[in-house]
Amino acid sequence: MANNFRNGQVRIANEILDQLAIRASEEINGVHTPQANDNKLNISQNGPKSTVSQVDGKLHVNLIVNLDKNVNVKKTVKDIQENVVRVIESMTGLRVSRVNVDVPKLVF
Repeated sequence: MANNFRNGQVRIANEILDQLAIRASEEINGVHTPQANDNKLNISQNGPKSTVSQVDGKLHVNLIVNLDKNVNVKKTVKDIQENVVRVIESMTGLRVSRVNVDVPKLVF
């Protein structure tokens, strides 16, 4: 993704935007993040995943996150959406117009 500033243009790789979205989602209480002692296969399957695309000059973020049991799903998803928008916009200057969050399972 590219953004024009007064002194030039900045290009940010999609992988960086994906990582920002994942880190922003992991900051929210209730998002399940695998522990470091879990094996690599388990971490890759259970950790948050993100894809970012640009539509009409604005970012669309698609997140897949597992939530911990006993969380208010509606509130947690809303918090994730707000935090992802805040983090990406403040760190990159790019506008985020949509954050879709899929919750495939609750982790017990």
